[in-house]
Amino acid sequence: MPSTALDDALDVDASWVALPGGTPLAEAGEPASALYRLVAGRLAEVEKVTGNGERLTAVHRPGAVIGAAQILSDEPYGTTVTALRDSELLAIPADRVDALMRQNPEFLTEMARSALSRMGAATGADQRKSSILGFVAVCDGVAMRELVERLARAMRAVGVKVAVLGVEADDSPPTLLSALEAENDYVLMSAERRELKFAAYCGRQIDRLILVGGADTPLPDGPITFAAAAIRRHHLLDFVLVQPADTRFPANSERWLSAAPASRLFQIRQGDGADLARLARIYAGKSVGLALSGGGARAYAHVGAAKALRQLGVPIDFLAGTSMGAVIAAGLAMGWDLQELDRRIRQAFVESSPLSDIALPLLAMTRGRRVDHRLETHFGDTQISDLWRPFACVSTDLTTGGPYIHRRGLLRRALRASLSLPGVLPPVVENGHVLVDGALVRNLPVDVVREQHDGVTIGVDVAVAQGLKPDDLLLRPSGWRWLTSGAWRKGPPIVSVLIRSATLPSVTAMAAARDSRIVEIIPDVEGVELQDWNAFDKAVEAGYRATMEAAERLAPLKA
Repeated sequence: MPSTALDDALDVDASWVALPGGTPLAEAGEPASALYRLVAGRLAEVEKVTGNGERLTAVHRPGAVIGAAQILSDEPYGTTVTALRDSELLAIPADRVDALMRQNPEFLTEMARSALSRMGAATGADQRKSSILGFVAVCDGVAMRELVERLARAMRAVGVKVAVLGVEADDSPPTLLSALEAENDYVLMSAERRELKFAAYCGRQIDRLILVGGADTPLPDGPITFAAAAIRRHHLLDFVLVQPADTRFPANSERWLSAAPASRLFQIRQGDGADLARLARIYAGKSVGLALSGGGARAYAHVGAAKALRQLGVPIDFLAGTSMGAVIAAGLAMGWDLQELDRRIRQAFVESSPLSDIALPLLAMTRGRRVDHRLETHFGDTQISDLWRPFACVSTDLTTGGPYIHRRGLLRRALRASLSLPGVLPPVVENGHVLVDGALVRNLPVDVVREQHDGVTIGVDVAVAQGLKPDDLLLRPSGWRWLTSGAWRKGPPIVSVLIRSATLPSVTAMAAARDSRIVEIIPDVEGVELQDWNAFDKAVEAGYRATMEAAERLAPLKA
C-alpha cells in the first residue's frame, strides 16, 4: 500500500512516546497537544455518564490516529484516553500539525478522514469494545477453565470467533496473543484462583477483567493486585457470581460491589444453559436491554410488551425503568415469569388504588403508606445487586437538580423514590438527598441501559401518546357523588395533571437518544387515563400489540 501524506509526516516529524499501562494520554477537557498514531499496545476511551459513572466508548488498537478531530475543530477532548496496556505511539506536536495542514492539502484531507473515521467508531461502527477478556477465579469452588470453555462455546453459538487461553500460555511471547487476537473476535483468558502469576499476566494484557466467585466466597484480602491501573481507574471490571443450581434468589451480593470498583455484576446458576447464554450475549456484544418509561396507569402496557417479547423469542439481559416502568422492570429483573408479573401487578395496583390513603397535603396528597406496603409485600428486602438481571431505576434528585441512578441498595426503597410524584407521594430522603419521581428528568432511561452494554436497547414509551384533554380535569361523577361512589380512591384530577407534567420530558428524550442500537416502541394508550388503575387489560393489550407490530425490527434480536 503506498504511503499517505500522514505516513510521510509521521516518518519525518514524529517522535516516539512510551505510555505505561494505566497512564492517561489525554484527559477530558484538555486541548490536543499532539497528533498520535498508536504503534503498539491498547488505548481506552472513556466518557462520563449519568451520575458519577463512566462508559467505555472505544478501544484503540495499533494503527489508530488520536487527536485529529480535536486539532481540526480546535476543541478539547470530550473523553479521557488512557493506556490499557504498555503502549508506544508516534506523536507530532499540534503546532507542527497546524503548519502541515496549511502547507499540504493532502495532509489536511488525511486529517479529515481520520477525524471522520473516529466519529464513525463513536457512533457504533465498531461495537467490539473489549476483545481480550480476563476471567479470574477468586474461590476454589469454581472450575474456571471449564466455565470459560462453556462460555466460549455459547459465544460461538451467537456468531463470533473465540479463542481460550489458560495457564499453559504463561510466559508466552507477545506474538502468540497478537496472532490469536488477529484470528478471532474475542480471546478469553482463564486463571484459576491459585494461578496468581498467570492472573498477573492476564491483568497486563486484557481490555476487561471479570472476577468469578461463588455464592459464599469470602471477599479477597486487600486490593486486587492483578487488576491493571487502567482497569481500576475506569471500572473496566465485572463480577460474575455463580449460584447453586437450585437458588431461588441470590443473597449478600452487595458486599462484592464494596470490595472493588466494578461497573457490573452478573448472577448465573451453576450449570444453567440460559444464564450462560445471557452471559455469552453480553460479552459478544449481542445483548438486549429494555428501558421502560413512567406514565401512571398507562405503564401497564409494559406488561404486554414483555409478553410479546417473550413470544417473539427476544431475550432481556439488562433492565431500567422510571416510576411505574421501574416497578415492572424490577419484576422482570427479579426473575418473575409472565404469569407472576401479571398477578403481582394486579394485586399491587389494580385490585385497589395505591393512592387512596389521602392525607392533609403538607408534603403530598397521600401518606404513601399503601405504596410502601405493596412494595414491601412484593419485593421484600431484596437488594438490587441480588437481582438475576442487571437493573437500574431513576429518580430526580431535588438536592442537586439532576438524575439519581439507583444501581445498588434496597430495591423497594429505590422504587419508592422513582415513584414519588411531587405533590402525590412524599419524597424519599437517601444519603442526604431528597428524591422524587424520575420522570421529571429521565422518563425513558434508554441512556441508563446503553451505558451498561454494547448491544441493542429497546425503549418502550407510554408517555408520547396524547396527554390531558379538557374533560380530564372534571370530577366524574360530579359533586358529592364523586366521594360517595368511591371514585375518589383514584385521586382527584390534579393527579393526572401532575403525572402528565412530569412525563413531558419523555416526548423529546427518545429523539435525542436515537441511534442504530435503539428500537423504539410506542404503544397506543390514548384510551387509558393516566390514573385509571383499573384499565390493566386494555393497557396490556396496547403494549402487546405495539410490540408485535415491531416484530420485523426485533427479529435480529432473537436468541
